[in-house]
Amino acid sequence: MKHSQVFLKDKGFIGRIVDYLQVKEGDLFVEVGPGMGSITFEILNRGGRVLGIEIDEFFCGYLRSKGVDVICGDYLKVEIKRELELRGISHPVRFFSSVPYHITHMILLKVCSERALYSDINLILQLEVAEKLLAKPNTKKYSSFTVLMNSLFEISRPFNIPNRAFSPVPKVHSSLLSLKPKPENFWINCEEFLRFLNKFFSERRKKMRNIDPKVPEDFKDLRPENLSVEDWLKLFKSR
Repeated sequence: MKHSQVFLKDKGFIGRIVDYLQVKEGDLFVEVGPGMGSITFEILNRGGRVLGIEIDEFFCGYLRSKGVDVICGDYLKVEIKRELELRGISHPVRFFSSVPYHITHMILLKVCSERALYSDINLILQLEVAEKLLAKPNTKKYSSFTVLMNSLFEISRPFNIPNRAFSPVPKVHSSLLSLKPKPENFWINCEEFLRFLNKFFSERRKKMRNIDPKVPEDFKDLRPENLSVEDWLKLFKSR
C-alpha cells in the first residue's frame, strides 16, 4: 500500500468500536486516516460529526464525494487548533485514529502536544505498542514512553483486535486504546519531559546516582525502571 495502510474490514469489530465510543448527537471527532470511512460513516450515522485528515488523495476525494469534511494532507503537518478555529468549532473535541504502524511514535507525540484539544483520544494501535503503554514498573516493557503517556493520560484498553479483522492482513494484532487527558498535567511539555526521561532510561540498568548524582536521596539507589509514574513526575518537578 502507498502509505502502509491496513483497513479494518470486520463489521463486528467496527460495531464494537463505535459502540464503545458512545457517540452522542453533535460529537465532533477529529479522525486521522479515515480511509474508505468504515468508522467515519458509523459515527455520522449515529449523529456525530467528523473532521477527517487523510493523506491519500484517492480516499480524500472519495470521502469528499460523500460529503465528509476532509483535510487532504499529512496529519503530522496539520495545525489542528487552527483548523478547528477556521470552522468555528470549540474544543475539547474527540479524537479517533487507526494509527499507521510505521509512524506510531510520531503520531503519539503529536497527540500529546495537542491533548488540551481533546476530551478523549481513541486509537487502534499495534498490540505490542499498547502493551508498552500499559506496562508497570519493574517490567521489561516499562519505558520512558510508558511514563510520558501515563503522566499525561488515563489509559485503558477496551479490547484487542486480531489481525484477521484487517485488510490486507498484517503480521501483528492490534488493540483499541482509550486515553483521557489529565488536565492537572497540561503544564508538562511533552518533548521536554521525554528528553528528561530518556536521559535515565537510556541507561536503565544503572542506579540513578550513577546517571545523575543530583537526584534526591530517596531515588539514588533505584534504577529507572523501579520508579513509578508519580516518582518521575516528582523528580521532573524538582529538577
